[in-house]
Amino acid sequence: MGDVNASAISLVGDAKKSSPGKSTAATPTPASSQVVTAFRKQLTALQAQSAGIDKQIAELKSFGKGETPGANGMQLHKGYSTESVDDQVRKLEEKKKSLAAQMDAIYEAARKRGIEPGQLR
Repeated sequence: MGDVNASAISLVGDAKKSSPGKSTAATPTPASSQVVTAFRKQLTALQAQSAGIDKQIAELKSFGKGETPGANGMQLHKGYSTESVDDQVRKLEEKKKSLAAQMDAIYEAARKRGIEPGQLR
């Protein structure tokens, strides 16, 4: 038969580089607590915005049903819009979807860095 390299069998890879007990797959390194804290801070801000949007949507829907918002009905610290209630609700729901997409992107970035979802809660 002769030389192994001259045989008709195809060899893939280099036998010198690979050793049988080691995996060549990249293992994510544990993330530092600073990185986890940064992701958690971003998520907390987005969740607070989402909760505020939920509250606004609930207030608009109750207003659309004819219920008075708040105890006295008129809230001087809020601006009033000439837009229909349905349009305002639709815009808020779109904004909430955008926030949800941002939160998903943060979770995905954290996952790629080896951070478990439980660490972000």
